[in-house]
Amino acid sequence: MERLAAVMRAVDPLAPGSRARLPDSPPEIAELGASFDQMLARLEQERRDSAQRALSAQEEERLRIARELHDEVGQALTAVLLQLDRAQANVGGEPGERIREARETARTTLEEVRAIARNLRPEALDDIGLAAALRQLCIEAERTGVLVDRNISAVGTLSSETELVVYRVAQEAMTNALRHAGAEQIRLRLCRDADVTILRVQDDGCGIRGGAEGAGIRGMRERAVLVGGRLELADEPAGGTSVTLRLP
Repeated sequence: MERLAAVMRAVDPLAPGSRARLPDSPPEIAELGASFDQMLARLEQERRDSAQRALSAQEEERLRIARELHDEVGQALTAVLLQLDRAQANVGGEPGERIREARETARTTLEEVRAIARNLRPEALDDIGLAAALRQLCIEAERTGVLVDRNISAVGTLSSETELVVYRVAQEAMTNALRHAGAEQIRLRLCRDADVTILRVQDDGCGIRGGAEGAGIRGMRERAVLVGGRLELADEPAGGTSVTLRLP
């Protein structure tokens, strides 16, 4: 019994596939271990179902907000631009220059709203596929001045849920590199190794340095578990951070 108790204490109930290992045990102990494993399996499935519902609700809300930004705010700003165009055509001198500045501000704001809408719901993922959507993500990162080295290989057919997880993990990892790590260079790799799809995002920023995981990293881990994958974070020997997603 002491051995069984020690095994149960050592098992992480939140780690996917974590089970009690009791080889060469008496029948009654083996039966208790099997019951414990069944409980872990139910807990794992319930956690996966709960995460699926939460992430589905999150994606639906992202889609709703993205549509409202595009349809309401985007159209309103477009109307403002047209009005400013007409006003500028009829006004010269300093007032005309002020209108031109207002028009430029409205145009920049419209571009930012469209970028936010794209990030909330990656239409490119639905329209042109995962590889092209990842390339677009890299191009958008390069516009901030960072150097992005990308190598995106064919990985075969993935489910829509798995593609969304790959995209969101890449998006979050690159956002962390740009906003929090102060990276100047990012490397993105997507490939298929044997039966495993691997996404790796590396940067030359400040690294994680053993700090507490924020909501973004926890979200990446939850998404990985949802599709049977595993997320690994590590400090790079030369500096920076690597985020690796492995999917069956």
